[in-house]
Amino acid sequence: MKTYMKTIAIGTALLTAAGAGCGSDDSSGPLGNVDSLIVLQRPARNDMGDIFQYTSYKPKTESGINARLVKLEPPTADGTQTVICCDKAGPEFANVDISGYDISFDAKQIVFSGKLANNQNYGLFLLTLADGSVDQIPTDPARDYVSPIFLPGDKIMFTTNSIVESGARQHRDEYERGTTLQLGRINIDGTGEELGARNLSHRTFPTLMSDGRVMFTQWDHLGGMNAGHLMFVNQDMTNLREAFGKEGTGASNSTLKAQEISPGRFVAIATSRSRTIQAGALVDVRLGISETVDGSVMARERQSEANASYKDLTPDVPHDNMPSADTVGRYYDAYALNAKDKPDLIVSWANGPVESSVLGLAGLSADFGVFLLDTQRNQKHPLINHEEMWDIFPRPLTTRPVPSISGSAIDPTLGGASMIGSMNVYESSLKTFAPGSIYGVRVMEGFSSEEGFPEMFGTTMFEGQANLGVARVQADGSWLAKVPANVPLHVQTVDTFGMSMFSEPVWVSARANEARVCGGCHESRDRPTVIDPGQTDAFAVGATNMYGLTPRANRMSSDTSRDKVMGVGWSNTVQRIFDNNCLGCHDSRNIAGVQPYTITDPVAGTSIQWTFNLEGTPLPATFAEIGGEPAFTASYFSIAGPDMEAIEMGGLMVSGNFKVYASPENARDSILIKMLNPKRQFPTQTNERAFATSPHMAAVGQGGDLTADEFYQLILNIDMGVNFYARENNPGLNVY
Repeated sequence: MKTYMKTIAIGTALLTAAGAGCGSDDSSGPLGNVDSLIVLQRPARNDMGDIFQYTSYKPKTESGINARLVKLEPPTADGTQTVICCDKAGPEFANVDISGYDISFDAKQIVFSGKLANNQNYGLFLLTLADGSVDQIPTDPARDYVSPIFLPGDKIMFTTNSIVESGARQHRDEYERGTTLQLGRINIDGTGEELGARNLSHRTFPTLMSDGRVMFTQWDHLGGMNAGHLMFVNQDMTNLREAFGKEGTGASNSTLKAQEISPGRFVAIATSRSRTIQAGALVDVRLGISETVDGSVMARERQSEANASYKDLTPDVPHDNMPSADTVGRYYDAYALNAKDKPDLIVSWANGPVESSVLGLAGLSADFGVFLLDTQRNQKHPLINHEEMWDIFPRPLTTRPVPSISGSAIDPTLGGASMIGSMNVYESSLKTFAPGSIYGVRVMEGFSSEEGFPEMFGTTMFEGQANLGVARVQADGSWLAKVPANVPLHVQTVDTFGMSMFSEPVWVSARANEARVCGGCHESRDRPTVIDPGQTDAFAVGATNMYGLTPRANRMSSDTSRDKVMGVGWSNTVQRIFDNNCLGCHDSRNIAGVQPYTITDPVAGTSIQWTFNLEGTPLPATFAEIGGEPAFTASYFSIAGPDMEAIEMGGLMVSGNFKVYASPENARDSILIKMLNPKRQFPTQTNERAFATSPHMAAVGQGGDLTADEFYQLILNIDMGVNFYARENNPGLNVY
């Protein structure tokens, strides 16, 4: 029989009931004006280590208790617990699992995400509290709909694995390869479903702010970036903006389940992306609030990611995936009862180690219970804790103000595309550019293994990318581009040699007919940006129509010339360059005499040796674990190098003449490009060289030279992440 972690008392405060002031008969306490709480009870489980997991289905405990919504009235340890869903909803709810819910503004209805059977998906349901009736909101039965929240105007926002882009599959995340979640909204009667633009990875846990915007957690994965950050978006899923975590402001790898304390201030969970049962420490996030400013009167324009800070409300709780200590535990979620400097919270908390790997080895499941947390004294007062259930998402059953409806202007003249750009790329909080040094902005589309790819695109941890084109930067630093809507986009400033000068470290996206024009190249986020058509040179010239404005299935290169190349597959494009120019010295014979390097496993006492080789032959099987997919070649391993994450995790040692010849997103500083010394690309291709040194082939007396287009193909492959796979050499072609 499975054992559950049993919550224990911490200090004398937990030995009492809810404590003075916690009952509805004492209006001086934090719960004094709260008549009842709603709590979600789910059967305990241990399969949600990834914080973006949403398909875990376990309807009953070992003793046969269903997932359910419970009302605790009054909100004290000895209050009455009443099941409000779904015991009166009919026999079809006998095996329902409920993953999340929200209470309506008038406190008369609850929307929840439920799954009725193992062979079904999570859908949306509307519970009427007056009679306990439940109605299903019509949605696509082949898709999951989770984390619902009420919006003004009788709408519901949710996250879903449904797909907005015609002819596409939903993205799969970079590690678990789970189908990703994206934002959507629907009318409360099931009509008018709209899906937001897609991120390459998950978007989850939306929450409505008092100013009408929605905050949610976005998984940002792009090369070395691998974290969950808080984002803003309008209710119509336009005007996406950073909120917290991307500029070194984060308390941890990921921040999730944010709930507003007061305008510009939130309580959230700080944790690792994986192995933490979606639980962690509690942080008080302040979006630009100084110590001397009352958050309730703070001007909204002072709220910016660059100005954000946080206070750790539970300093003993790990912010990573290390096991939490006995009596310390982890928090699943929190809701603020007031806006004191150290607020009172109702929380879901579990004792001891709350990490999936630790619990799995011990045959345990976390035991989340609901507590009143006094963060001033660090005292927890128990309210409800069923030992077989997760007691989570406690919320007061009370009315709340309806915020205004937020939305952005949509420009139908864009014809279903999106417009992106900047007023001045030289305005940047992350990079200083010499005046006149930027030629243009390269825009790339992101995609993942949903299109039939293997698990890895390359050893560098970058997902697939396709070049959509380069928009010329005008004399005033402005640029505009018309791009495909609803797809993940990655931008880089490039010089006249086509090499990246700075790569924006995240994906962006925009809805159909949405214009997303920022102030600069990651400009200061607390400065106002006013976009007025005709104000910049780029508006006067007009947006660059990216040559990627074609249906998804057609966004592949049939022509690899500079102005038409989109993807640069290693085996069908890069290898051709090596075959035609390099194998005279750099094949398996190693006529060039390049010294090898050695990879050693100190535990096993074994080692393997690698010598630079630009042949397109398959990588030896002995390099499989550090060399990636079986199709990766000797040339790819020689230029891109091994999977350094596998080297680190395996405790391996590298010695000898080890070099990585191509640095992802940084062609200019890559050994390969410096040695070859590429030709000028923009505005026209010429024989002018990027560097003062002689090209490698001329230096070794080989004669000949690469064409300007071949140089650009190498540069583009490196600046797009040094991937082996592109759509053009996808082994799963014809998947549409």
